[in-house]
Amino acid sequence: MRYFLKATVLAVTLAVGTTSATEAQIRRQESVTVFYDSEEHQNMVGQIIRFCDGGFFRSGTPTFYSEETYYGCD
Repeated sequence: MRYFLKATVLAVTLAVGTTSATEAQIRRQESVTVFYDSEEHQNMVGQIIRFCDGGFFRSGTPTFYSEETYYGCD
Protein backbone atom coordinates (compact mmCIF):
# COMPACT_ATOMS: atom_id res chain seq x y z
CA MET A 1 0.00 0.00 0.00
CA ARG A 2 2.80 2.42 0.87
CA TYR A 3 4.54 1.75 -2.48
CA PHE A 4 1.29 2.44 -4.35
CA LEU A 5 0.86 5.76 -2.53
CA LYS A 6 4.42 6.85 -3.33
CA ALA A 7 4.01 5.85 -6.99
CA THR A 8 0.75 7.81 -7.21
CA VAL A 9 2.29 10.94 -5.70
CA LEU A 10 5.23 10.70 -8.12
CA ALA A 11 2.91 10.27 -11.13
CA VAL A 12 0.80 13.29 -10.13
CA THR A 13 3.91 15.42 -9.58
CA LEU A 14 5.25 14.57 -13.02
CA ALA A 15 1.87 15.14 -14.67
CA VAL A 16 1.51 18.62 -13.19
CA GLY A 17 4.88 19.76 -14.50
CA THR A 18 7.91 21.46 -13.09
CA THR A 19 7.44 25.07 -14.20
CA SER A 20 8.35 27.47 -11.42
CA ALA A 21 6.53 30.76 -10.82
CA THR A 22 9.59 32.68 -12.01
CA GLU A 23 9.68 30.81 -15.32
CA ALA A 24 5.95 31.39 -15.73
CA GLN A 25 6.50 35.16 -15.68
CA ILE A 26 9.13 35.13 -18.46
CA ARG A 27 7.51 32.81 -21.02
CA ARG A 28 5.01 34.10 -23.59
CA GLN A 29 1.41 33.29 -22.58
CA GLU A 30 -1.20 31.84 -24.93
CA SER A 31 -4.12 31.97 -22.46
CA VAL A 32 -4.96 32.39 -18.79
CA THR A 33 -7.89 30.70 -17.06
CA VAL A 34 -8.83 32.01 -13.61
CA PHE A 35 -11.06 29.92 -11.31
CA TYR A 36 -13.43 31.49 -8.76
CA ASP A 37 -15.36 30.08 -5.79
CA SER A 38 -18.78 31.36 -6.94
CA GLU A 39 -20.72 32.86 -9.86
CA GLU A 40 -19.97 36.37 -8.62
CA HIS A 41 -16.23 35.93 -9.46
CA GLN A 42 -15.10 37.70 -6.28
CA ASN A 43 -12.61 35.21 -4.79
CA MET A 44 -9.98 33.64 -7.03
CA VAL A 45 -9.16 30.06 -5.99
CA GLY A 46 -6.88 28.91 -8.84
CA GLN A 47 -5.48 29.50 -12.30
CA ILE A 48 -4.00 27.80 -15.35
CA ILE A 49 -1.55 29.64 -17.60
CA ARG A 50 -0.89 28.07 -21.01
CA PHE A 51 2.29 29.06 -22.84
CA CYS A 52 3.00 29.31 -26.56
CA ASP A 53 5.70 26.62 -26.29
CA GLY A 54 3.09 24.05 -25.14
CA GLY A 55 3.85 24.20 -21.42
CA PHE A 56 1.54 25.30 -18.64
CA PHE A 57 1.50 26.45 -15.02
CA ARG A 58 -1.32 25.43 -12.69
CA SER A 59 -2.01 26.60 -9.16
CA GLY A 60 -4.91 26.41 -6.74
CA THR A 61 -8.16 24.55 -7.31
CA PRO A 62 -10.09 24.33 -10.58
CA THR A 63 -13.85 24.96 -10.25
CA PHE A 64 -16.88 25.31 -12.54
CA TYR A 65 -16.72 29.11 -12.19
CA SER A 66 -13.98 30.32 -14.51
CA GLU A 67 -12.98 33.11 -16.84
CA GLU A 68 -10.53 32.61 -19.73
CA THR A 69 -8.47 35.26 -21.47
CA TYR A 70 -6.94 34.21 -24.81
CA TYR A 71 -3.88 36.07 -26.09
CA GLY A 72 -2.81 33.90 -29.05
CA CYS A 73 0.65 32.98 -30.29
CA ASP A 74 1.13 34.89 -33.54
